[in-house]
Amino acid sequence: MVKKVLIVYTSGGMGHVMAAKAIEKVFQQRYPQVTTKNINVIDYAPRWFAKSFVDGYNFVSAKVPQLWGWLYQRFNDPSSKKLPAWVAQQAIEKKFISAVKAFKPDCIVSTHPLPMILISHSKHRDLIDIYSSMVVTDFGCHSLWVDPEVNHYFVASEEVRRCLAGLGVRPEQIMVTGIPIDPKFGASLDRGAIRRQLGLSAGRFTLLMVGGQFSFEDLKKIITGVRRKNGNVQFIVVAGRDQRLKKALERANLDRGDGVKIFGFVDTMEALMTASDVIFSKAGGLTVSECLARGLPLIINQVIPGQEEDNVSFLVAKGAAVKVSGVRGVVAAAVALAADPKKIKAMKQACQKLGKPNSAAALADFICRR
Repeated sequence: MVKKVLIVYTSGGMGHVMAAKAIEKVFQQRYPQVTTKNINVIDYAPRWFAKSFVDGYNFVSAKVPQLWGWLYQRFNDPSSKKLPAWVAQQAIEKKFISAVKAFKPDCIVSTHPLPMILISHSKHRDLIDIYSSMVVTDFGCHSLWVDPEVNHYFVASEEVRRCLAGLGVRPEQIMVTGIPIDPKFGASLDRGAIRRQLGLSAGRFTLLMVGGQFSFEDLKKIITGVRRKNGNVQFIVVAGRDQRLKKALERANLDRGDGVKIFGFVDTMEALMTASDVIFSKAGGLTVSECLARGLPLIINQVIPGQEEDNVSFLVAKGAAVKVSGVRGVVAAAVALAADPKKIKAMKQACQKLGKPNSAAALADFICRR
């Protein structure tokens, strides 16, 4: 019987953190008798490793994306894992595994390959003997996720299952649960009521825009460009934690009674998604999974080479997203979709078919019933 579950992640990319939090939340809701603990493996790393790992990823993926794409492909060769694995083992393993032993879990769930590299090394040396599972947080697969000491894998789709099997993972080890997301994205919500609360028209096409890809000037160009071609479109703009962007958007007086609602950081994204017809957003695995759970088609512009390319290729092939380039591309896609109800309906149906709103619960149920 499972009594303690340790959930491990890294802070290199918010998707891994969000997946870990979603898993912990579902365990607390469905299995309150199970003690859970969520830990960031980077907390056990020396400063030089933590800074190079987290800041290095953020810098390279944002500023030199082609280099990140090359690294992603380079490390897809299993033989290339040896050096980074050795560095991580020397830098982190002793303190991290001590923390694992102190908690005495019956089960470990990892949302990133790095913690599992350390756990696997310790299992191989007979320092620990704990059931271990891996959550693959994208719609593509990479050899870094594959480890001989992993007991089960939780994946987004049949395509990822087949890919892992092709990398040597036994089919019975792979569970297609979906990427774990907060259960609130599966809640039944009243679209009309949410639109009224937001001050939006019930019948107008609504574009949800999540900041982080474009500057204020570009976002302004998108809004004015769409309006110029279709004055019936209304907008929800989420600036996130970028207060400078939020204030600039507010000062621009874009609303003028025409339907532009501006937000900073929100913890009710599921409601904003419900109120919208399409979202302009990044292509991270968790964000995509949340959109699919809400049946919300995506317009995707900037794609980081590597895992995001895998995600976008999957979505476009399934009819759940359109990929564009630049401000003009976003404007053209939004205008075209607003004018084509049949296309939007088909895309929403594709999203609903792919969506797995109960993904975190499926994972927790499997672990507690195995």
